[in-house]
Amino acid sequence: MNRMAAPRSVLDLVIRTLLATLWFACAFFLLIPASLLWLAGADLVPPPGATRWVGALLIAGAHLALVFPIAAFVQRGRGTHAPFDPPRRIVLGGLYRCVRNPMYLLYVVIMLGEAVLYRSLLLLVYAGAFWGLAHAYVVGHEEKALRRRFGAGYDAYCRRVGRWLPRLRGGR
Repeated sequence: MNRMAAPRSVLDLVIRTLLATLWFACAFFLLIPASLLWLAGADLVPPPGATRWVGALLIAGAHLALVFPIAAFVQRGRGTHAPFDPPRRIVLGGLYRCVRNPMYLLYVVIMLGEAVLYRSLLLLVYAGAFWGLAHAYVVGHEEKALRRRFGAGYDAYCRRVGRWLPRLRGGR
């Protein structure tokens, strides 16, 4: 049976989503930043002060906001946010009404929060590099794959909704 045609239970999707989230968070929000700080000789304990609270609020807020697009992928899209296990249906609601890539944006906010938390220029560069690579991936691969999979519906969505920034609508 075609993997894309096989039915998926909600439990299966939740387990796959949790595993993908855990893997991604460990790699990109823990392992890589900690390795960069360690290689730079920085302390792995954030310095005291206001930046600790600002960074922690950015990280916590972005993680909380991530629940919504990830849940939409499971509930509406019947898939996960892992590139190897994508949604089967196009997801257009929630944060996806504002921007086409809210998860990538929230990932960058988490990384920026880490840069603020640790007062680290190196982590700021890491966040910028991640965004650059995400942009290249989105433009070079993901959007093409979504066009093939969802056709005219995806094209219409792209005309309405900005890739990274919300589009202002006159009269609203």
